[in-house]
Amino acid sequence: MHRLPPIAVSIVATAVAIGIIYTSRATKVDCTDEHYVAGERSLPTHDEALAQCREEEQAMTDDRNGHYEKERSCYDVTPPGTHGPWQHGRIAVDVVERQSGDAYTFEALWMCKPSPD
Repeated sequence: MHRLPPIAVSIVATAVAIGIIYTSRATKVDCTDEHYVAGERSLPTHDEALAQCREEEQAMTDDRNGHYEKERSCYDVTPPGTHGPWQHGRIAVDVVERQSGDAYTFEALWMCKPSPD
């Protein structure tokens, strides 16, 4: 049985084709520490999601213990959107499985309130 990395618990894995439409690196998003909560789920802020992505990327692509090669480091999939007073978006990392050569994109959702000006 093949086990997905821990990031897959809160991240959606999708196979990717060669070429990405939006090629920006991680965007600077100025958020408060307030988390968007829906039921029992609490979404991370942008900074938290980016830090989690980088930590998981490091583990997944580790030379000795990782199962993937880095294709593209953590980045914002699109510019931040808004939902009422909240900003939201997706952070992703692109990797290639070492054994099969299959390409994957792991994504995390984030949502936070912008810091007041």
